Order: sequence, then C-alpha cells, then structure tokens
Amino acid sequence: MPGKSLRFPRLALKSILYWIAVALVCSVFFGGGFLWRVYNDSSRAFARARGSLLVAGLRGHELVAATRIYDKNGEVLASAFVENRRPITLEEMSPWVTRGIIATEDKTFYEHSGISLRGILRAAWVDLTTGAVHGGSTITQQLARRLFLVPEQTIQRKIQEAFIAMEIERQFSKDQILEMYLNQICFGAGAYGIESAARTFFGGTNARELSLTQAAMLVGLPRNPSGFNPENNSRRCLNRRNVVISMMEEEGLIGGRQSEQARAAPLNYEMHRPELTQGWDYFTEHVRKYLVSRYGWSAVYEQGLEVYTTLDPEIQRMAEAALDSVLRAKEPNWDPETGEFEENPEKLRNESSYDRWQAVEDTTDGSPDYVQGALVAVEPSTGYVRAMVGGRDFRDSEFNRAVQSRRQPGSAFKPFVYAEAMEQGWSPGSVILDQPVVVELDPGEWRPRNYDRRFHGMCTLRDALARSYNVSAVKLGAAVGIESVAARARAMGIASRMPIVNSLPLGSCMVNPLEMAQAYIPFATGGMARDVTSILRVEDRYGNVLESNEEPDPGRRVLSRTAAYFMNSMLQSVLRGGTGVSARWYGGIGVPYAGREAAGKTGTTSDYADAWFVGFTPDLVASVWVGYDNHIVRLRLQREWNSGQSGSSIALPIWNSFMRKVFADADPEEAPAFPGPEPGALERATICRITGQLAVAACEGYAVEELFWEGSAPEDYCMLHAGESPLDADTTIPDFTEFDRNHIYSNGDG
Repeated sequence: MPGKSLRFPRLALKSILYWIAVALVCSVFFGGGFLWRVYNDSSRAFARARGSLLVAGLRGHELVAATRIYDKNGEVLASAFVENRRPITLEEMSPWVTRGIIATEDKTFYEHSGISLRGILRAAWVDLTTGAVHGGSTITQQLARRLFLVPEQTIQRKIQEAFIAMEIERQFSKDQILEMYLNQICFGAGAYGIESAARTFFGGTNARELSLTQAAMLVGLPRNPSGFNPENNSRRCLNRRNVVISMMEEEGLIGGRQSEQARAAPLNYEMHRPELTQGWDYFTEHVRKYLVSRYGWSAVYEQGLEVYTTLDPEIQRMAEAALDSVLRAKEPNWDPETGEFEENPEKLRNESSYDRWQAVEDTTDGSPDYVQGALVAVEPSTGYVRAMVGGRDFRDSEFNRAVQSRRQPGSAFKPFVYAEAMEQGWSPGSVILDQPVVVELDPGEWRPRNYDRRFHGMCTLRDALARSYNVSAVKLGAAVGIESVAARARAMGIASRMPIVNSLPLGSCMVNPLEMAQAYIPFATGGMARDVTSILRVEDRYGNVLESNEEPDPGRRVLSRTAAYFMNSMLQSVLRGGTGVSARWYGGIGVPYAGREAAGKTGTTSDYADAWFVGFTPDLVASVWVGYDNHIVRLRLQREWNSGQSGSSIALPIWNSFMRKVFADADPEEAPAFPGPEPGALERATICRITGQLAVAACEGYAVEELFWEGSAPEDYCMLHAGESPLDADTTIPDFTEFDRNHIYSNGDG
C-alpha cells in the first residue's frame, strides 16, 4: 500500500494549507473590519471635537479653566473651578519648559506625524527586557488621549489614539499642539496646565519667569503627579527633576557645566494653593451665586471667567473687625471650671439657655445659637458695594444675613414715611400730635405705644423722627396714605413685599440689610436712587467683556432735592440729639468722621428681636443688623431691669466703630458735603417746637430755627405761651386690618 501512504500526507498538507488560507482571509477580513471600525469611531470622535478645537484656536479645545474673582484693586479674592487652569500661549511660557518637555516626553516631536515607530519599538524593547511599563506615546497621542478618549489600556484605544493623533497633526501646527498639551496636562496639587502649575508650586510665579531648575521640576511631575509631589516626596521629586536635567543635557539643550549646577541646586519650591489660601466668604459666595444665576454653572466652573468686583479689601476688614469686636464684648464668656457662661449683668443672656427666661420652642434647628450680625457698606455716588459681612463665621454658617435674611426693620423704616410726607408738602417744622390713639379691632382694640411708654403731645416732625415716636409715625402714615408710603419705599430701593397695612410705618415688612442700604442712598445723594452692584466687570477667558458697571449708574430721581435735603437734615438730628446721639459718646465729642456730617436711623423690633442702624455720610452708606437667627431669641442682657438691646445700644456702636475706622486717615479738608436744596425752595423760621407757631419771647428754651417749604412757614405767633391754646384732640385713625392685629409693635425703637 505504498501509494496510499504517500497520498495521505499530500491530502493532509493540502488541508492544512487550505485552513491556513481560510484563517488568513478571515484575519484580513475581520482585522480590516476591526481597523475600519476603530478608524471610523476615531474619525467620528475627532469630528465631534474638531469644532471645539477650531473655535478655541491657539487656546486649544476650550480647556476647562478656573473663574477668578478679584477685588477693586485687582487682587484675587477667590477662585471657582473644577480644574484649576489658566490657559496661556506658547510665547508666554519659559523656553526651558518647552525644551524640557520635548527632551523627556517626545524627542522626535518636530519630526513625526503624530506617531513615532521608533518610540513604539523602544518602549516595546524596554518592556520586554526589563519588565517595566514604558510609554511609547508621542505628545500628540497623549493630547489625543486626554481630549477625546477614556484612559483604558486596550488595543482598540491605542489604535484610536494613533488615528486621532495623525488627524490632529494634519489640522494643527506643532507649536499649536505643544501649546494645547502644556495647557491640558495635570501637574498635581490641583494644578492643570503650566501656568497654574508655576503659580501653585512657585508662589505665584508666571510660567514665563520659570528658571531651568523650576521648569525641570514641573516637567517631571506629569509622569506621576502625586508620587513626585515635592510636599510629600521631596527626595523623589529632586531625583526626577535631575533626570529631566540630564535628559536635556543628552539632547544638547544645555551644557555640561550648566547641567551640573542645576542638579546641585535645591528644589526651592513654594506651594501656593489658591483654593486653600483664598478663602470663600459671604461676599465672594454672593458673587458666585449671582454669576451662576446669570451665566450658568458651566461658565463659572469651566469657562474661566475673570470677575472684577467692587469690594474694597481695607473697608471689608474694617467692617469685619467692627462687627466682631462689638458683639464679642456683648457675649458672655465661657467658664471651663463651671461648664457655664459667666454671670455678668452687662452681658447678653446665655444664648444656649434662653428657655430659662422665655418658654418657647426652638424652630430653627441647625442654626448658630450665638448672636449674629450683618453689615453692608455701599458707595452712594456709584451704588458699588464696598463691604459685605453676612455673619460672624462663614465656616460655621454660610447663610448670608446681608442678602438672604428677611427681618423686620422696625423704626429704621420710618424715614420712608417721613420722605413721603415731605413730598406731600409737610416740612421738618410741621407739627403732629403725639397722644394716645385707640384702634378698634374685632374683637378687641390696639393702643400704639412709644418706646418710652409716654406720649409727648405736640411735636415737630423733626423731633418725632429723631426720638422715634411710634404714635406719630402711625398717625403720619395714615395722613399721607399707606399705599403712598409703600410706593415711595419701593421707588427708593425696597424690593421686598410690603403689606398695605397701617402698621407699615413701624416696619411690619421683611427686608435685608443690602436693600436697606440701597433704599437710604437717596437721602445721601439729594434724592437720586441707584441700584447697588457687586460687579465691576466680567470678562470671558479671551478678554471679551460680558458685563460692565464701570460707568456708574447715573441714578433716577425719587425725591426732589429739597425733600431729600429736609430728610437729610432730620436724619442728622437722630445722631445729634435723638436715638442715635450715643454715637457721639462712642466716637467722642464733635464730628468723628473726618469732617463729614453723618445721619441715620435706629430700629428695634418687638421685644428686642432685631436691632438696626442704617446711617450714611456723603460718601458711604452702611446698614447694620444684629439679632439671633432664631427669631424667638431676644437681645436681652442678664440683668432684669431695662435689659433689652436696641438699635442704639448694639447696632449703632458697630456702625460708629466701622465709620470711624474707614475715615480715620481721611483729610477733613477734603470731606465732601451733602447736596443742598433747590434754590428758593425753602425758608427758615424760628418756631416754638411745641406748637409749631412762630416763637415769642416766652417760648424760651422751646424756640428753634426750623426748615419749611417756601411759603409754608407759620404766620401766627405761639398762642400756648401767650396764655391761649387752640389745640383740639384727634384720637382716631383708619381701621386696622387683620395683618396689623398679628404684627403689632409694643416697642418702636431704641
């Protein structure tokens, strides 16, 4: 059977060759299909991203960049980012950076077309001979991976990376690719891109200013950002830096002596973490929320806005110091031996034990149980917010009481009632009867009372406002119309809802310190209202201006110049002899604000829940609120008699301390003055402050010079001191509403 035995090997050989051919055909078919799919996927991935790349131009792929918020001097206050990045051009980078990155990452960068066969073979040889994983990707491949691919170690991903790298090379120049790469990569410590890395590791140094040793250290970090971090692994970082320097020497980029000196130099890094050193506070958080609401989350956290604000850092520090110093002095000290707060009749009650003196339920779980405060300072000529303190400790409570709180303003609302009266023809010298008023309710009745529990008979509007008489304010509000009062307050800057009720003159609405400061601007500017703003300018990452308030709001007239002059004069009387007279004791006799006159109004709500003072000079308006976040906790001292803390005793000292600090170094000779009235719009007359009639010799200490609208001064002489009084009692006002029954004030002011 010799023939059969020979035929079998031939058949077997043919069968083997057949199946080998089939396998080759299948391999080519399926391999080609696989490569086509990879190429097709790669093309689609690049096509989707190409628009972004082209739009970004030299910036590269719309890199995620940090938004930075600056004060009025251009100093960074805070940064908002997902990746802390500052994209820059190649020309803005130190040449040591570009030389070092090419020497270490891609020696043939300027020769290949996206992939380097020599690099791949070299990496494969190292992997086979040493067992160590050695990357063979070019700079372009690394860029493709970061921009368009997921970081997985698969053959498909490597092939996609190569295809995309070649397409990038076709679309962009080598310098553009290198620029995109250096702006994209992570250097550790939260720094993305060479500019942020330079600022982070070398104390704010620009990438343009990096020395050879500094650049070499940074170039060595991307290979293992955490492992080579100089803070945690200084020895490994030093060794890695010296490897980079040696590789630069091998490539002929530096000389031997220069290399030797550079390797002998210490690291000399200086860590500067903006997200740690630039603390967020109430103001920057207020700005961040505004930016997100206007431009969106992505613009703020990814698009790198440059936000220039109106904040004055010096004034801000003074505001924080004034608020903290006064409230610290009012709080009881903790005694570690007894485990209790000290007993001191001049201190506030132990805020954690208020249930001892007021049996009510805490309805604000989670809020700080210590006394809180807020202060906002606004420049009246521009509406710029110069300082904002929203609480005692931002880390403890991020709730911004300057803009988010809604508290009753108490008597700090009364100036809007008087402003409307001035516009309706009343004058500071006009008189009103401060006497008991009975309001019939169903059921019951309400009898408004003054803060001092007394009634004062006939008094001028100046005295009624300066001494904050509640009954006079209620009667005046009824006389001019509650609707008119609300409209006037709204025009001046109160944005919150104001119920049209007869208790509105006593502040039965909810406001925040920022809008109170805004609404007082017309009193300081001769009747011109302005919208307040914290934003000076917003730019995108390329310098395009998105928003600008550098041209200040010209304002809108909401009071006539003369009415504003009347109100200004009356509010100055609050500090000269009314509820704010203690400012002169706090500040010393005379005018403590560098030659500036000052005016304002105190406010204290029912049972000392809120204390206010809103005051101003010609160049600064400041609003102060003090209270507990829990509305049911009152500002009371430990002593039992007269223990309530009013606007004049706790809010005014903060305002006064703040203003004195602000103007401590100002030149009195350059102090601005308040605007005057329209020419010929007013007249002056010496009147009896009791009757409002022209004073006679018998009026003695009651005679004062007062302001009136032109032609409205009294013509009759005082009949009270002449022995005859024609005064009639008027004890009725319009019926109160259900809202008044629930929002009545037993105390008006302090």
